[in-house]
Amino acid sequence: MADNKQMECMGRVTDILPMTMQDGMASAPQGGGYMDDIIAQYQRRIDEALAREHITLTDTAKQTEALFFPLLEFAESNEHCTFHCPGIDACDHIHKGYTARMDENGHISYAKCRMNSASHTGLSPATLKDAAQIPARYQAMTFANLKTGTNNQSAVVYARQLVKEGTAAKGLFLTGPMGIGKTHLAVATLQAWADEGHSGIFCNVSRLLEKLRGCIDTGKARELYLRPLEEADMVVLDNLGGERDTEWTREELLRIIENRYEDRKLMVITSNLTLEQFVWRKDVRWQRICHLIADSCMAFKLTAPSA
Repeated sequence: MADNKQMECMGRVTDILPMTMQDGMASAPQGGGYMDDIIAQYQRRIDEALAREHITLTDTAKQTEALFFPLLEFAESNEHCTFHCPGIDACDHIHKGYTARMDENGHISYAKCRMNSASHTGLSPATLKDAAQIPARYQAMTFANLKTGTNNQSAVVYARQLVKEGTAAKGLFLTGPMGIGKTHLAVATLQAWADEGHSGIFCNVSRLLEKLRGCIDTGKARELYLRPLEEADMVVLDNLGGERDTEWTREELLRIIENRYEDRKLMVITSNLTLEQFVWRKDVRWQRICHLIADSCMAFKLTAPSA
């Protein structure tokens, strides 16, 4: 920071420093070196907060000294909400229930935090996980016991980012051969999503279609199965493409995915097939489905781990 800004910066920094640090500043030598150290500490906190939120400032913003304090305000809010959140009821943030947002131009704003968002249910994670209908065999699948390597690292990083960003994020399309860990990663994402207080549901695509077809024979209301898929904040569609490919199944899948897409609801989809392989089926409904998935999900191809 330029020398002619040193005194102004010191005066403004002391307003936000703890009293113990202010006492240290008062007894410290009045040269520029001590102030440079303080500014460097705060700059490091700013850089870490920007990295956590995947924000890259424009060159102009980086060179604008007047943005130092808005950036510091953003960093402090981000640290509080990331590492010290006590829950919405006990929130002690200066803007209760809100967290700072920063754009690439250095403009700060405040938005509802994940605990105060419309998608936050207020239910306990245990209740949300029960409602997610995760099969018993998969219930132990979490990020903690997921094997991570170069074969899936990018997908895991994005899945964690998705959980953090909430409903503003894009979904996830995982493709790769059987036994590669696609379902584990999808379920781990759903479990972490529930831990954040959001609703979600797991469904195996083939089994779901069997239930919907059964409604035709029994007269049971389709809404019993479709409404949870429409209302949940996140839906895991496991093993897309494993179902018998018929005109009826394509229509049903298109309807389900199109409804989620139009409502901007998150989807985490696993498949042994790539989107290109679905398109090769040369059916207009599969082409539409692939377009919707590509537009609303980040696609990752998982491979076998290196020997």
